[in-house]
Amino acid sequence: MTYDMVVLTARAPDVRAIVDSMVDAGGTLRVRGSGDGALIQLCDDAGLPLLSIESAQRVDVAGEVERLLGADVAAGLTVPYWWVEARATGADPRGAEVANRFAAAMVDRLGGAVWRSEDR
Repeated sequence: MTYDMVVLTARAPDVRAIVDSMVDAGGTLRVRGSGDGALIQLCDDAGLPLLSIESAQRVDVAGEVERLLGADVAAGLTVPYWWVEARATGADPRGAEVANRFAAAMVDRLGGAVWRSEDR
């Protein structure tokens, strides 16, 4: 089972912000592209994907986060915002650690909020 999260950023996540957040998440991890460029994975030295990050999607519909993720996550967000999905492996506890560091780094850089499938 995966550990899922949605990072909702107040500003558009440019390449620099994503790369810097990936480095903050795990500077020694390897980067692998997948899905014809729609997915970036952070992998350990053995090639095991610890975190998969999808391309950011701009959201212009007020109330969409509240409808999908709840009022607590939506509090303080204004449109437009950017929706970035990330999934960590459930087979290795490092996955959740990497995911949480990535999400925190993105929100520190760009503002916003994080929804998690569960607390880890």
